[in-house]
Amino acid sequence: MNFRDLLDRLKQRWQETNQKRKILFILVSAVFLAGLVYAAISFSRPNYAMLLGDLEPKEAGDIVAQLEADKIPYQLTNQGTTIMVPQKQVDDVRLKLASAGLLTGMGHGWELFDTSKFGETDFEQKITYQRALQEELRRTITRVEGVEQARVHLVIPQKSVFIEEEGTASASVVIKLKPHAQLKPEQVKGLNDLIVGSVEGLKPENVHIIDTEGNILNDFLKDPAGLGSVAGFSGTVVEKQQQIRRSYEKELESRVQAMLAKVLGPNKAVAMVTAELDFNQQQTNTTEVITGPIVSERSTTESGSDGGGGGVPGTNSQMPGLSDPGVTNAGQNSYTKSDDIKNYQHGQRVDSVVQAPGKVLKLSTSVVLDESVKNLDRAQVERMVSVAIGYDQERGDQINVSAMTFDRSQYDLSEDIKETQAPNEQLYVLIAAGAAGILLLLFLIGWLIRRRRKKKAAEPVAEETEGLVVESLLPVEEEETAWEIPPPKDKQKQLKDLAEERPNDIAAVLKVWLRE
Repeated sequence: MNFRDLLDRLKQRWQETNQKRKILFILVSAVFLAGLVYAAISFSRPNYAMLLGDLEPKEAGDIVAQLEADKIPYQLTNQGTTIMVPQKQVDDVRLKLASAGLLTGMGHGWELFDTSKFGETDFEQKITYQRALQEELRRTITRVEGVEQARVHLVIPQKSVFIEEEGTASASVVIKLKPHAQLKPEQVKGLNDLIVGSVEGLKPENVHIIDTEGNILNDFLKDPAGLGSVAGFSGTVVEKQQQIRRSYEKELESRVQAMLAKVLGPNKAVAMVTAELDFNQQQTNTTEVITGPIVSERSTTESGSDGGGGGVPGTNSQMPGLSDPGVTNAGQNSYTKSDDIKNYQHGQRVDSVVQAPGKVLKLSTSVVLDESVKNLDRAQVERMVSVAIGYDQERGDQINVSAMTFDRSQYDLSEDIKETQAPNEQLYVLIAAGAAGILLLLFLIGWLIRRRRKKKAAEPVAEETEGLVVESLLPVEEEETAWEIPPPKDKQKQLKDLAEERPNDIAAVLKVWLRE
């Protein structure tokens, strides 16, 4: 079977196909061919990657001129501030630009002192040292994970014999982070310590580290309350307090939402939490006296007696050697005296309790349930929420659980968005159907070719047999004019008569047909 026969057969098949199938086949074939063309163009076109970004116009012009001189293909994006080159050539192009001194952000560090200038003044040497130190710090900072570019500005005061005339050293660092990157507090602290240790006389409070969006990254190191040490919080003290409070509220809300979603179903409850936190740092000192051991002890006992005195009170009776006549002594008096003294060594215990800022003073929680939920028990929901948030009645916490009809318009909008995305899915289905149609067509062509080969192999045998049968059936004088005589109208009757006359010949023809 040659190519022309195949085209004729395909043409016959195409003519027998109805109009709808023809249109569908044309569309599928067009989509399939368009996909092949796009894939071919995509694979043949080089993949570009960013060489340099955020360039100044002059820097971009110099680099483009160098690329054109080296005949390196490039693309300009972001209004000419970003240069793209083929991905395989990025490293080679950067090395060439660096050797030519055109690579942006590449300054000179201690290499500035490799060559000495004759007649250089002391002021020029100081400026050169400052430039070299800034570049060395910039190179070190860009090695930190998450940092794409950096720029360092140093203020180094001149030394003077008078201390009051010396200035204050300071450093300012601008950092450009990589996409979706964020420096951790320990990384910022490490950069701050690096800069302080690299500049003589620089104090930590005089270091300012910011990013390209203007956020102060090392402000938490200067926060006496320590609120900025929490990862992810920056800004003033008041802003940090608000961020911490809102983060704590969101944590409680997410816990309540997750619990209610599993119990009631998704989008069946809304929870809002308001927390009052105490950010004052308090320190309480308690002193307690403890009884100690006895250091010294003294005990004194005294006893005695005295003579009894009698008579009439007066001068004569009280003077020694004098007495009144007729008066006799009444008797003697005895006494006992004791004195105990004990000295103790007392001790004391001092307890110091420091309350960290962020103590919860009060929690107010509001939960709204969807009325469409069946068998809704508000009291049970309130008990679950109270346990989830750590409800404390003595603290004055409040919980309010109510039921309302929810607005479903936003969910309807999401369904509309899904419907708008349906055409894209239909396009994918059409592409898949086109690919399947092409595969089916190739399979059909292969089947026809195999069938044609088998039929062609059986043609010689059939021709020999048919020749014998035809010669035996038709008269000699009719062979020459057989093609000129039109066929009879009643073919069935002719075949019936022929079968009755020559049954053996008809049987031979049928055998040939069965073999085919």
